[in-house]
Amino acid sequence: MPAFYREVEFNGEYFIEMEDLLHHFNDPSIMDIKMGTRTFLEAEVKNPVLRKDLFEKMIKLDSEAPTVEERDQAAITKLRYMQFREQESSTASLGFRIEAIRMSGEPPNTNLKKVKTKEEVSYFIENFTRGHSSTIPTLHARLCDIRQKFESIPFFRSHEIIGSSLLIMYDSSNHASAWMIDFAKTIPVPDVTLNHRSPWKLENHEDGYLYGLDHLIEIFGGLADKEKKAQSQNEKNDVDSRDPS
Repeated sequence: MPAFYREVEFNGEYFIEMEDLLHHFNDPSIMDIKMGTRTFLEAEVKNPVLRKDLFEKMIKLDSEAPTVEERDQAAITKLRYMQFREQESSTASLGFRIEAIRMSGEPPNTNLKKVKTKEEVSYFIENFTRGHSSTIPTLHARLCDIRQKFESIPFFRSHEIIGSSLLIMYDSSNHASAWMIDFAKTIPVPDVTLNHRSPWKLENHEDGYLYGLDHLIEIFGGLADKEKKAQSQNEKNDVDSRDPS
């Protein structure tokens, strides 16, 4: 995770001073991946407030999604919208979704709400690293290290992690890494031991973080194997081209 340095008081308000991850890179390409199968707090399940703004967001993504009752109300609850979003993206099936991609020197692409299947996700990750495919094994190893540490730290077995992201970066020198970020909705859950892989049911507080990380590691591992095979084939072709026979 980004390093925490200190609390700072400014104009009567308190802030935390943290490590600037961009400082380690030269104009990096960045991918923001929202982790988990659940993107809402359990407290929001019982919130009955109907919101017209979320209804409008829903029909922009899928005009056929609202029920007849929801069309009559022209409003939906936040829970309904969040679960709709999860089903529309890879959140529900893979346990994560790509929120945004910023390639070096380009504006960010946030139009990724419909990226859903494993094949589509693999395509975007591979495209993200195009021209820098040597970073894939590095990132795969980093994600495996994050998983190992996550599973070994007692804190995570007693906290649900909602809305957290993995931030992945590399630059032109092929310096690459990943960090866990965004913990505003990381909440202690007394008397419950979480494994972060089980399906969510009300009051079990499971968030699917490791379920998503498992799938993400699998995808990066597949791309790493693909890169390794491509390198071996290129080396073989180089040898063949130099063989006078």
